[in-house]
Amino acid sequence: MKLSKLAFENVKKSYKDYFIYFLTLMFSVCLFYTFNSFSSQKNIMELSESQAMSLQMVGLFMNMLSFFVVFVLAFLILYANNFLIRRRKKEFGIYMMLGMEKRDISKILIYETLFVGSLSLITGLILGIGCSQILGIVTAKGFGITVDYHIIFSFGAMLATILSFSAIFFILMLLNTRVIAKVKLIDLLQAKKKVEKIRINNPFVAVILLIISLICLGIAYWLTTYSLESFALSLAQIMLLGSIGTILFFVSLSGFLLQFMKLSKKIYYKKLNIYVLRQINAKINTTSISMGVVCLMLLLSIGALSCGLSLNASITKVYEQASAYPFTYHQDEPISEEDMKNLLILSDVDYYNTVTIYKDEHTINDILPYIDSRDAKDKMYRDAKVEYISLSDYNEAMRSQGKETMMLKDNEGFFISGFDEILSYLNEAGDKHIDYQLFGHDLKISNKKEDITILGTNFSPDVIVTMVVPDQVLAGQTSQVRYWNIEVDDAKLQPYIEKIEKNMYTYADEHKIEHYRFSGTSQKEVEDNVMGIGMLFTYIGLYLGIVFMISSAAILALQQLSEAEDSRANYEILRKIGTPEKMMNRSVLLQIGIYFLLPMGLAIIHSFIGVPAVSGAFGYMFGVSSMWKSNLMTGAIIVAIYGIYFIVTYHGYKTTLRRK
Repeated sequence: MKLSKLAFENVKKSYKDYFIYFLTLMFSVCLFYTFNSFSSQKNIMELSESQAMSLQMVGLFMNMLSFFVVFVLAFLILYANNFLIRRRKKEFGIYMMLGMEKRDISKILIYETLFVGSLSLITGLILGIGCSQILGIVTAKGFGITVDYHIIFSFGAMLATILSFSAIFFILMLLNTRVIAKVKLIDLLQAKKKVEKIRINNPFVAVILLIISLICLGIAYWLTTYSLESFALSLAQIMLLGSIGTILFFVSLSGFLLQFMKLSKKIYYKKLNIYVLRQINAKINTTSISMGVVCLMLLLSIGALSCGLSLNASITKVYEQASAYPFTYHQDEPISEEDMKNLLILSDVDYYNTVTIYKDEHTINDILPYIDSRDAKDKMYRDAKVEYISLSDYNEAMRSQGKETMMLKDNEGFFISGFDEILSYLNEAGDKHIDYQLFGHDLKISNKKEDITILGTNFSPDVIVTMVVPDQVLAGQTSQVRYWNIEVDDAKLQPYIEKIEKNMYTYADEHKIEHYRFSGTSQKEVEDNVMGIGMLFTYIGLYLGIVFMISSAAILALQQLSEAEDSRANYEILRKIGTPEKMMNRSVLLQIGIYFLLPMGLAIIHSFIGVPAVSGAFGYMFGVSSMWKSNLMTGAIIVAIYGIYFIVTYHGYKTTLRRK
């Protein structure tokens, strides 16, 4: 029989053994193609220039991220391949006893890799092309544009996928050839008799390690939740302590788990629980480090999915807050007010107002010195320069936005901010009626503003720390920046912007204004930019989250299927002594369920601590929206992927036990 035909028969005969391997390869190919096909999605969309740039940015980041993802997938595929090789060592030993040379066995493995790899590559690409159609429609919906629908196909993404996975398969072939070349016949024949190394067998040592792991995790949790500053400054220590604590937890678990379960004789001796618990205990003992690593990968998956999805909602909220007018020009050039009115052609607009910004040398910490003793959330902006605007400018801006105006006494001032977190601390100064001196005027800070304030249209809230003061306080002072907030009909806006941009550059050339840059911002630009960044976070979260979830579930599945092969003899004995098939199936379900849930359970506990901290860090840039929707979507993705691998593992385990 030809070696290629023998390899094909092996794959066909052992398709159930290969199914998890094939499933993992197919999902990996599908993901890789889908998230690298952004460059072709523009073909079904009518994009503006800013939208095209945003989509290009997302595609560039996805391509860069794929360099990292391909290494993760390579590790996963190599691990899965190693599992298959270990299961077939006795088969290879029989081949050698029958006179087959090692190079022929290596060729069989090469042919098998080619068959399975080619099939998974083709299937994954077909599935990826289908998923990229859905992703294209979702992207278009995110930009709020119509779709000129036709089939999306990215030749570049297909080529990158084929080259990347071909390289991985080539490495597999080399490693398999090396394994066969170095192995001895006696090792192949006795592979199943080798006992896996027991790590912890002493309950006292296990309890000590458990205490150490809990201390490490406790310190990591404390550093994460104490303050944003401690989280940012101690991130490396948190990751190190968290990793050590997680791995030690699983290393110690097998040393006391069985003893702990024995305390409840009702549970321990019920049906086949005694056998199931001993099986789980033994497996955790020999795979504790890999279970710890799986737990950390699950944490990364949950974090990436939850944060990525919630940040999209937060960024959308920022757009709604940061674009108060159809167009805002931010003037920091030394141009007179009369010239600016002419350059901006204000006679052609429907409405305009101006907000003039003044500054002095004061920082927020000068006004609120108690901030140094407070939690780090307050400290983030303690060195920010305080800006000032007149009451009349503030009230005109509020009137144009349909918001409430304010009144001030001659010696009063109040804080405004575009960030909820900062405003709450600034208002504490108002509650204390702190005295403050500005440009020779004695002021008392009062608490007037309860909600955030936006003074113009920008890519992010333009008001960090600003004080509104009576007009006479700022009389005669030199302004730093002036916002020209302009309302123009949507149909006329883009031609209007192009016209004034030309005016401004011409004026800058004539008056020798060096390094001039047009600093006008429209609502449409902000919307497209924000949508692009939101999609970027969402797709990064989905890409990394799903990759790590597949990797974690596949590793657990392969470990359990390996256990099934070793447990066949035990279950055969149970069958001979009359144990009902239903009871044995239940024991398999319980064993796999506990094995899958242990690392997931600890990862969920970690995520309750870590995800809010990461979201809080991003909150200073984008704000933090309610996370219940993103957590719900994260849960659905986890249940779908984890559930698929769990079901396949359960049926694969039962099939292995029934095999004669």
